[in-house]
Amino acid sequence: MRILHVETNTNAAKTTERMLEGVAGMYERTALGENAVKMASQGRYDLILMDVLLPDIDGLDVIRRLRANGVQSPVLILSWLVDEAGVFDAKALGAVDGLGKPFTQEDLLRRVQTAVARSGLSYPSQPDSASVIAGRDRVAESDQRRHRRFRTDRPARIAQGPGIDCRIVDMSHGGAGIQLLADHFDLPNSFQILFDDGTRHTCRVCSRQGRRLGVKFLGRSG
Repeated sequence: MRILHVETNTNAAKTTERMLEGVAGMYERTALGENAVKMASQGRYDLILMDVLLPDIDGLDVIRRLRANGVQSPVLILSWLVDEAGVFDAKALGAVDGLGKPFTQEDLLRRVQTAVARSGLSYPSQPDSASVIAGRDRVAESDQRRHRRFRTDRPARIAQGPGIDCRIVDMSHGGAGIQLLADHFDLPNSFQILFDDGTRHTCRVCSRQGRRLGVKFLGRSG
């Protein structure tokens, strides 16, 4: 199986590649959305693993552009923005499924199997249970450190004009889920957010559904 992984974190990509041992006959990775569009448009991938928070264009735009270019490779979103309640509808965006970080090897292999089955491809023999357990134990600790998403509910304020009250509902090392308390259609793509502990983060909006924002942290002060 030919897999393209769009992921900015090198260590995270290596962890995922190890999880896919015995499944991925060819594994390629890029950190940039623009590269992903070019690579997937020029070559045939059986599966694309897509993060949402990318440094150039967000993963959702990558999926839209791939579908506009006629690329039908199944896309599995791997992101801390995905939760059980569904922060966004992956299928509506052209993906076959979404898996929230952190994830186990069992979770990943199950979703990969489902994704390729829906596309009509044959799925390679899944590693035996002993291999899965060994792989899980090998990557679990580092995976949790890098990708742990913290459920929270804390007040914050976006530094835009007189200020916009909001709440932080998810946190990770690289971004946050923000719930606006009112509609703000003129909110820019980049802004500073002031946390209740006095720290400030410069943020870039990577996804938006109504009053729910997914942002990537670009820098911190305070």
